[in-house]
Amino acid sequence: MNASTPLGSVRRGALRRSTPVLVCALVAALASLLTARAQGAAGPEVNVSSLPGAQNEPTIAVDPTNPEILVAGSNSRGEGTMRVYGSTDGGLTWTVGTVYPRPVDRRKTCAADPGVAIDLAGRQYYSFLRLTPCGGDRPRLFVASRADPAAPWSRPALVAPLGRARLDDKPAIAVDVSPTSRFANRVYVAWTRVARNGAFAIVLSHSDDAGRSWSRPVKVSGPGRLVSYASVAVARDGTVYVAWDDMENFWVRIARSTDGGERFEPGRKAASFSIVQIPHCGSGIVIPAQRLTCARPNPIVSVDRSSGPYSGRVYVTYARTEFYGNQGAFVTVFDSALSLLSASDGRYEGPPVAPPPPGQRTDQFWPQSAVDPATGAVWVCFYDTRDDPERKRVFYSCTVSRDGGQTWAQALPAASVPSDETQPGADPREFGDYQGLAVAGGVAHPIWTDSRNLATLAEEIYTTRLTEAELSPPPGG
Repeated sequence: MNASTPLGSVRRGALRRSTPVLVCALVAALASLLTARAQGAAGPEVNVSSLPGAQNEPTIAVDPTNPEILVAGSNSRGEGTMRVYGSTDGGLTWTVGTVYPRPVDRRKTCAADPGVAIDLAGRQYYSFLRLTPCGGDRPRLFVASRADPAAPWSRPALVAPLGRARLDDKPAIAVDVSPTSRFANRVYVAWTRVARNGAFAIVLSHSDDAGRSWSRPVKVSGPGRLVSYASVAVARDGTVYVAWDDMENFWVRIARSTDGGERFEPGRKAASFSIVQIPHCGSGIVIPAQRLTCARPNPIVSVDRSSGPYSGRVYVTYARTEFYGNQGAFVTVFDSALSLLSASDGRYEGPPVAPPPPGQRTDQFWPQSAVDPATGAVWVCFYDTRDDPERKRVFYSCTVSRDGGQTWAQALPAASVPSDETQPGADPREFGDYQGLAVAGGVAHPIWTDSRNLATLAEEIYTTRLTEAELSPPPGG
């Protein structure tokens, strides 16, 4: 199953042991590709964090009124706080800070699952889970904000008391940034709430006062005891979409609200999987590149808010997992009313966005998607193990669709150096549970967990700038 990469698919990291002539040819081709990448890139790779200790689960957002302003974050569990990064030059340089002071004794408090967003006024938001004490079993959801990139962060506000619930998990955050929406600047958070009887539910709350107070949580998901990995996005008309992983039924679901998140229509199926017989993974699997943390579908919902021909389309991106392995990154496409637009052989999704070369088995995991509000182009980024027969070394890679998710450009590595979390000394959380992506004005900002400096700085957060022009149509496209 682990066939060698065809010579016609040479990419960064594709070098193999072979004859000297073949090695020289591959080196030349690789150098040519790297040169073209450097000349065409809108920006270099940047180590955003440059911090001692492992960082993972990066998240990123772009200011809806100024594409030069970005905010990003990462999970810094070793410090007991949330790391935040800010850029005012389109991601070329970054400031580094924390959302709240690092505790003197990490056992007293720790945090996880960062998310970021920016509203029409430039206010930045940071959602996360916090446990106090750190060894406790009742994580709660908080949101902090700041008026602009130079302002201090507010005291984190508790979104919803747990009450009789057991815990909160895996939040996602989004802002209605459409000036014509009747809910403009409303902030939404969606997350998993686990009841004391062990039942899971996807819930959503909103804030209309810059995150100082929050509405009572509304249930989004229907029947089902194991639901997680919520994702939320808002359309131009204010319609709210939430996607999640229905682990009990091995489905991905999506639901919408047309009244500002007060009520949700019944969820619809966006994908289904063969049953995966790994009890602790739900609908995920274990892959060679990430042996300790299950690689799950990680559904991400994105909406086209542009004025282009595909305006209003809803995209649900996920990693397709089956009992015999990972099949790659896929996208299911809906119209604004959640009528299915993509279908292939009776399935919900079309072909994978970046199919591997014939005969080669690869893993693509932790996909992230975003739609450019200026052009309507749909971007998808993911870790990809192609070019490594052992499926351990990964490049964070990206592709783009300019025709509403019908065809995809040939995937391009965003990282110039592979990462390998199977190395000695890697953090037990490996790549974490997700990566990040923000797009605006024709420029994509992928952000990922990178282990190229594992021996000196542990896992770091890297980002770069990609443009549509850098990604070529697929062969024959």
